[in-house]
Amino acid sequence: MGVFKRTRTTKDGKKNQYYYIRYSINGKEKKESIGKVGIVTKTQAQERLNDIKKKIRRGQLDQINVVIPTLKEFSKFYMNHVSNVIKKRSWTRDELCLRHLNSFLNGKKLSEITVENIDEYKEHRLKFVKPATVNRELEVLRHLFNMAEKRNKFYSKNPVSKAGLIKVNNKQERILTYDEEQRLLSNCNYYMRNIIICALNTAMRKGEIISLKWNNIDLANNIITLEHTNTKSNKSRKIPINSVMRKLFLELKIQRDGNESVFLNSDRKPYTRQDSLNRAFHNALKKSEIEGLRFHDLRHTSATRMIEGGANIVAVKEILGHSSLDMTMRYAHPGDSLKDAVEMLANTSL
Repeated sequence: MGVFKRTRTTKDGKKNQYYYIRYSINGKEKKESIGKVGIVTKTQAQERLNDIKKKIRRGQLDQINVVIPTLKEFSKFYMNHVSNVIKKRSWTRDELCLRHLNSFLNGKKLSEITVENIDEYKEHRLKFVKPATVNRELEVLRHLFNMAEKRNKFYSKNPVSKAGLIKVNNKQERILTYDEEQRLLSNCNYYMRNIIICALNTAMRKGEIISLKWNNIDLANNIITLEHTNTKSNKSRKIPINSVMRKLFLELKIQRDGNESVFLNSDRKPYTRQDSLNRAFHNALKKSEIEGLRFHDLRHTSATRMIEGGANIVAVKEILGHSSLDMTMRYAHPGDSLKDAVEMLANTSL
């Protein structure tokens, strides 16, 4: 038994050294590739060998012959886990991220993916998408490597963690003006218009809106109940229905035609994924000559309007579903409020 190096040549003629371990089971010699030198250390390879020795002594032979999967192979396991086991709401986005990653890292085993590969992927994707999008894709890959390590399918340091994400300058949230709102609503089709009205009057997220069912709507008590399975925080929350939304819900209920979903697309069918309404939204923005607005900015607009209108910050926090007041406070602009607060002291002075 021992640790040794072996040189392997890639298709383009590049030579790389890999750590291997050698051990014997029932008189038969076994060899196992641990990973590329520089990514995997000799100490890590030795630790793997020591683990195998223990399993041989215990008779746990079925756990020893581990084959390191390719990214494409383990992606199938990962997607089954996030979609069917933990039931991640954004699993379709993960699927799209892995599609891009597999296309670039074509055929590589997990142990063959290096920090250099991750950096090359960043450079490649930045030609087509924004840094935040690349980071989302890499976060999926990082989670995949962590999952592989827990299941003894990977024995090295996570290359995504070593490479790091792209530094993104957080820009201030874009707020929709009232003039832009009128232009946007006038350039939407009927179905998109209803969704935008809902976003501006409830501060709900896109996924929460398109997954809304009629059994979540209580018009008798004017309450929307979002189930924990459809919220980002995995906690249920209640949102009051204002007069604008009550009128819209009553109108939509008449047109329901037996559909469980509140908001339907132009084919009168429920939305199946969050990005399926992006085209209609971006077309409306283009017609309205509105730039730099994301759908999520409608939520920022709603929160800002509530606070500027004098709503209690704690109430806004509950409506948004934030875990802390600090998250909600970014929508507060205290300049004028501070002046008003001090002026109150003058008005109450003797």
